[in-house]
Amino acid sequence: MDCGWSGRITSLVIDFHAHYARQENFLPRLLEALPQAGIDRICLCSAGEELGHVSNAVVREAFELHPELIVGLAHVRLGVDSPGVIDEYVNQGFRGIKIINPLECYDDLSYFPMYERMQRFNLPILFHTGIVMRGAADRQNHVNSTKMTPARLDAVARTFPGLNIVGAHLGALWYEEASMMARVHPNYYVDLTGACWGGWRANKGSDFYRYHFFWPGAWEKIIFGTDILRVEELKSSKDVHDKIFERLDLDQKTMGAIYGGTAARLLHLDQ
Repeated sequence: MDCGWSGRITSLVIDFHAHYARQENFLPRLLEALPQAGIDRICLCSAGEELGHVSNAVVREAFELHPELIVGLAHVRLGVDSPGVIDEYVNQGFRGIKIINPLECYDDLSYFPMYERMQRFNLPILFHTGIVMRGAADRQNHVNSTKMTPARLDAVARTFPGLNIVGAHLGALWYEEASMMARVHPNYYVDLTGACWGGWRANKGSDFYRYHFFWPGAWEKIIFGTDILRVEELKSSKDVHDKIFERLDLDQKTMGAIYGGTAARLLHLDQ
């Protein structure tokens, strides 16, 4: 008889949401930190050079050097890049797409050819959803959090049912919007990422998660990620997730899906 989660994940643990940090010796330090945090594979991405992040080329070099540990998500800028870049990134070995800070709202019809191309290649998309932290370049980059609310992906999920969408941060502060998107759309998932110390999750108890994930199979719409911006954040972010799920007393099958099973399926990884 399965009496709930014992605190040990018996299947592959995949960090679906992590950033390649601009830190000295980031990559070797990350590889050393992964087993210490109990993570088997990690998806690295950029949030765009316009925000001071590394280029897709740097991410590509990392997963080419360590394909057994690192999966690449290519950063795409909606309103700047053309659909043809998707073909290029697929040919380079990227297994998914990262999107943040579009020039227009996520459901702007001008972006639908881009989504169609992503669906054609069966690429999962990690969308930032919710409030974006302030930055020095916000004005020139036309940053506006309301362009990135979960409901802005409703038409996208309906129009492209073969496109697997992961809405980051549970849409903070649009939590209910995010959970309802996950309930209504088979192809919409969420992650619970935030600051490594807790962030928006710091004052949320178990009742908050039970309220938002109440339907049969709801927990399996959650995908684990750390959203690290520095190597030092990896283990503490993993620990935050462990504490959340330990209090929820989920069974091993569900925990396996959250911590890696669903991500492996979306990324087409051989477990």
